[in-house]
Amino acid sequence: MKQPPFPLNSAPSTAALIQSAGDQHRAGKLAEAEKLYRTVLARRPFDFDALRGLGLALLQQGRNEDAAQTLSRATGASPKHAGAWCELGVAHASLGRMEDAFRCYDRALSLDSRHAEAYANKGGALALLKRPHEALACLDKALALNSRMATAHGNRGGLLRELGRSVEALDSLNRALALAPGNADALNNRANTLLDLGRPEEALPSYDAALAANPDNANIHNNRGNALIQLGRADEALVSYERAAALAEPSAELLTNRGIAYRALKRYAEALDCFLKALALAPNSAPVYNALAGALLELDRPLEALTLYDQAIALNPQYVEALANRASALVSLRRLPEALMSCDAALALAPDHVDALVNRGASLGGLGRESEALLSYDAAIAKAPRFALAHDNKGVALLQLGRLKEAASAFETAIALEPARTRAYHHLSLARRFQPGERYVEALEALVCEGAPTSPQERVYAHFALGKAFADLPDAARSFPHFVAGNALKRRLAGYDEGAVVGVIDRSRLAYADDLTRRFAGAGAPSTVPVFVLGMPRSGTTLVEQILASHPSVHGAGEINDFDAAALEIGGATAAALKAPESVWRMIPGDFRRLGEAYLARLEGRSDSAQRVINKLPDNFRCAGLIALALPQARIIHVRREAVDTCFSCFTNLFVENHSYAYDLAELGRYYRAYERLMAHWRCVLPPGMMLEVKYEDVVADLEGEGRRILAHCGLDWDPRCLDFHNNGRAVRTASVAQVRQPIYASSVGRWRPYEAFLGPLIEALGVSDATLGASASHQAA
Repeated sequence: MKQPPFPLNSAPSTAALIQSAGDQHRAGKLAEAEKLYRTVLARRPFDFDALRGLGLALLQQGRNEDAAQTLSRATGASPKHAGAWCELGVAHASLGRMEDAFRCYDRALSLDSRHAEAYANKGGALALLKRPHEALACLDKALALNSRMATAHGNRGGLLRELGRSVEALDSLNRALALAPGNADALNNRANTLLDLGRPEEALPSYDAALAANPDNANIHNNRGNALIQLGRADEALVSYERAAALAEPSAELLTNRGIAYRALKRYAEALDCFLKALALAPNSAPVYNALAGALLELDRPLEALTLYDQAIALNPQYVEALANRASALVSLRRLPEALMSCDAALALAPDHVDALVNRGASLGGLGRESEALLSYDAAIAKAPRFALAHDNKGVALLQLGRLKEAASAFETAIALEPARTRAYHHLSLARRFQPGERYVEALEALVCEGAPTSPQERVYAHFALGKAFADLPDAARSFPHFVAGNALKRRLAGYDEGAVVGVIDRSRLAYADDLTRRFAGAGAPSTVPVFVLGMPRSGTTLVEQILASHPSVHGAGEINDFDAAALEIGGATAAALKAPESVWRMIPGDFRRLGEAYLARLEGRSDSAQRVINKLPDNFRCAGLIALALPQARIIHVRREAVDTCFSCFTNLFVENHSYAYDLAELGRYYRAYERLMAHWRCVLPPGMMLEVKYEDVVADLEGEGRRILAHCGLDWDPRCLDFHNNGRAVRTASVAQVRQPIYASSVGRWRPYEAFLGPLIEALGVSDATLGASASHQAA
């Protein structure tokens, strides 16, 4: 049976009642304390100790209005008691009456200039009003007077974190926890600060301790999920986010975080659903637009992603994350100068932002500035040494510069950090040959097996890497099915319209009739600088460019789309002629000259001193007639390779650019025949001497002889450095990136032969006869 605090037949004194109420109060028995305080006040309505005690008990019960009224009576009973004024300020602050709160804190300090709690509480109020510097000054004064105030240390840590002073914040929070080890708010803030410092593995135990103290706090569960996301444990993060959602009202932040977890788990439909719901709750939330854009970018929808990133930035022009991510979308769209500007804008706000540094590297690499790109990647790695993408991208830049061993090492580091990163395996397959017993093969096979959580694009990379691995061993029977699987996935993603694409090629033969080229001969811009190396991809165009670019008077610009860009810049019939070749008939002589001049202006930015600048975009074969009209003194080099070898090589290489005709053997064969028909037409209608035909097999058989012929066609004297093309340190950004770093070799001639049993649809579409196939085999044997 519970005993009363006093004997039933006695009348306790006021002092005894006050003493007992205080004991109950300190024991946390607030209701019993309240009754005793009220008993005292029934006897003595203006008893200061009872009024103050009752006010504090009401405050602790959340009955803030009653507390404010009671504490106001206490200050009336003892107007010079600094502590009572400080407590009344807390009551007013809890009711949002900040002016009244400040008046009370200042009154307390006027009575006692060394009242630490008044400084601490005033600092807390200033922090709520987003006046962090004033708040910090008050807290510093409080702690100078009393260094054992755990709450003040905790609030100071929170303020320092908001001000970006994370190291100092962590120190303050550690001091708070040394004084109050189980304080959930301080533990949560400490974990948040560790997350800011890039130490999620240390943050996680702090979140767990906070939840042990306050298991139903939705905010802590949400923050714990953020740490798990950074640790790559998206499945566990999702559990934390769902627990937070069960404890709190739906919010845009929680929905966004759940969407991010779903996105990391490749559950894109659920991710998009979360982001759209978040957007409905917060239509002006820049973080939601940013997250939704990220999901669309991963789904290979960069144009839609870019629109959303722009909306996020419109809402918050200093949103560093969105500026950096926007650059990634622009890189995907090959809008590289814009991407670079977006990165620079992000880095102006946050010079060490890792994503911005990585995307800047990608932008510079795409612009042919690989050495600068490496500096950006190294800066990113210095800040985040475990960021796999930075190592992967650095490897690509090294690969393009011909530093193959360093590139392979970078790719292997990326794989070690993120073993499911299939893109890095594919890049590694370009940098070196796979060996028997290669550990990466087993890992790749696990990534493409039934039920593996890999996206379609990730499976594409994995299949092409496996195809290359088994080709290296060599094992054609295990290699080719992976090339088929990778291409089939690409074909589904590509949306290829064969009729439209082949139709444009065939219509070019009708549009560029013999009388058209004669009628406008000489109308274009006169210059001997432009050289176009064109043909089918994988026909030897990179080799020919590398030979030419080893001449001191030649600049190899690589696969640049400057001619198309110049036409699009002019617009009208000139731009239309790229996709509707019959539009060339609507052009007038001045249009051809303007097109030529616009192209030459673009070349000036490629090299200031070279006598010849090479454009090695193979697809320029489709507009050779327009090139001849716009640049009548240009030189065209058409590189040819045996048909089956060319198509086989296209099918077994994953291009950076989208060659959607190359993902099905029969479609590839029919495209090749359309290409052959158009090239036969150009031989008839282009001005004599403008186009040189070069056979890849002849270059392999007689490098110097063919090299001399190619240079002579370009009006250049022979230079023996062209024989050492493999030592040229220029960047190469094509699928032949590794091959052109080797001396000339003949093993690629007839490379399709071991795969003949798999190539029936291609051979049939090409219309290649058995006799031709036999001749190819004899050529290889010779």
